Amino acid sequence: MQCILDAATRLLAESGFTALGINALSAAAGVDKQLIYYHFGGLDGVVRKLGERLELWLGTPLQPREGEPYGEAVHRLLTEYGCALRGNPLVLRLLAWELVEPTDALKELEVTRSAAMVPWVQNLRAAAAPVPDGIDAPAVNAVLLAGLHYLALREQSLGSFAGVDLSTPEGATRIATALRLITERTYATQPATPPAAHPTTPQTGKPARKRTTS
Repeated sequence: MQCILDAATRLLAESGFTALGINALSAAAGVDKQLIYYHFGGLDGVVRKLGERLELWLGTPLQPREGEPYGEAVHRLLTEYGCALRGNPLVLRLLAWELVEPTDALKELEVTRSAAMVPWVQNLRAAAAPVPDGIDAPAVNAVLLAGLHYLALREQSLGSFAGVDLSTPEGATRIATALRLITERTYATQPATPPAAHPTTPQTGKPARKRTTS
């Protein structure tokens, strides 16, 4: 039932997992607790269902664009995800709790969330152009996602990081520009310019020596 999931979301946002019990959830949703067991099998089922709700984590899922350069797809995903992250206090609290209070319920939520996101990300990636050769895309994207997570948490706690005021439009623009630069340079499709070859002598094929004047 939607009202139960909505009530669970409110409880998590307001008080965290310590407040998410069957009795509290029943009262917040205005339903008999037996309905929670009937529809979800208990509290664990509610947590699993929350993890499956992509809109809770990403806002409106991005639509794939056929043939889109992979770097553009990654940049679009990270930009939209970053905006959704900064505007979602619940997700920010969950990310913080995962680091300092890794309860069984949080671990269950993370497993379900990851499983729900995999097909969506695969769909986006399948429509995009191939990843350039030699790029470990999962590792690169993990670093970028971790950076977005930390910056969003840092904005909520201290407001700035490494001299960038994350709470101002100027700071947000600087981060957006940096994200664009990183994705463009990392996933550039053109090969890097090879180093210039040393000139050789026609007779030996060995590098030519520079002449010195006395």
